[in-house]
Amino acid sequence: MTSTSGDMYFSADGGVYDASGTMIGTYETDASGNVDVVTTDTDANGTMDTTIADTDHNGTFETGVVDTDSDGYYDTMVVDTDGDGDYDTAAVDTNHDGQADSTAYDPAGF
Repeated sequence: MTSTSGDMYFSADGGVYDASGTMIGTYETDASGNVDVVTTDTDANGTMDTTIADTDHNGTFETGVVDTDSDGYYDTMVVDTDGDGDYDTAAVDTNHDGQADSTAYDPAGF
């Protein structure tokens, strides 16, 4: 079985494929079939470009990480720390050293 999301396809083998059929990532599901983690390497350089995770297995993603410059360190991270379905904590690394340069928290969500 294959399902699609935009130009990405999720196959029963746990792979995420682009429209040309090239594997660009992986996904994992919990015992109920809910997607827990999706990781992609869309530029095929061997480092993760995006990761989203459903850490409490409730069907909404609590964590999102993006590496926009492909250096292996996150550039933007968002987290739902209170489990209400909205991201409420964010960190941005603007100088590419793997450390947050700015952070934000809003209990009402972003």
